[in-house]
Amino acid sequence: MALTSLAWGLFFVLIGVGWALYGYYGDVVVSYVAFGAGIILIGISLARRGLGMPFNWFSVFIGIVACIFGVVLMGVAFNVLATIIVLIGLFIIAEAARSLAKSK
Repeated sequence: MALTSLAWGLFFVLIGVGWALYGYYGDVVVSYVAFGAGIILIGISLARRGLGMPFNWFSVFIGIVACIFGVVLMGVAFNVLATIIVLIGLFIIAEAARSLAKSK
């Protein structure tokens, strides 16, 4: 519960700071907010795993997609659809490897 509260607190601080800076920097702030939200989601999932709590692959996937979205908005050019497809494949492989490790 404390990790969830921490993540929500970080998210609201991120949104508030982004909103405050939007007037000065414009649309570029949106990319940093998206990237920051992705980092929060990935970080909370890694913290849960480190504490022995269930790992949430969906949160990690959404976090990675948010990071990619933020990077794309920053102007870095790469094929987003291909990247998402590769990430889906990596998550499927990781889940299969985890299932195989459990069955031993």
